[in-house]
Formats: sequence, C-alpha cells, structure tokens
Amino acid sequence: MKKSFSTLLVAAAFAAFATSSCTQAEQNKTEAQTDAAADNMEANTDEAAANIDDATENTGQAIENSAENAGNSIENGADKAAAETKDAANKADAKMDQTAADVKADMNN
Repeated sequence: MKKSFSTLLVAAAFAAFATSSCTQAEQNKTEAQTDAAADNMEANTDEAAANIDDATENTGQAIENSAENAGNSIENGADKAAAETKDAANKADAKMDQTAADVKADMNN
C-alpha cells in the first residue's frame, strides 16, 4: 500500500512522540512501523525514478525515430523532385532537337 509523503511525516512525528510516553514494546512496534514506512517510501521513490527513466528513454527513442522518418521523407521527396526535373529536362531537350530538325528540314526544302 502506498502512503503519501505527508502521511509518512505524520507517522514519523507521532513515532517520536509515542516513544517518549510508551512502553518498550510499544516503542519497538512504533519504530518497526516507522522503519517499514520509510522502506516503503524508498521503494516507491525507486519505482518512480525507474518509471521516469523508462519514460525518458522512450521519449528520446520516439524523437529519434521521428527525426529519422522526417529525414527519410525529405530525402525521398528530393529524389522524386530531382527525377521529375531530369525527366522534364530530357523531354524539353528532345522537343528542342525535334524543332531544330524540323527547322533544318524546312530550310533545306
């Protein structure tokens, strides 16, 4: 069972008070409960830190993947644009060659 930090502080404060006005058995029980609460808090803190570490790693991986995908998309788009430009230039060159041949043929007639 997880306890809030303020609950643990209240328990610790009560433990200090209780140890000054209780029997040895009660003091031992209170001390054991306080130790258990501290151990529980430490375990919860460790678990939270591990979860944060995992989330940070996952976020970093997602950012890296997104950047790589964006780079690939840009590269693919640039390759496609270059191919289309080359194709258009080849068509224009062929049309100019045909026009020049037509003009030459007209001049020879």
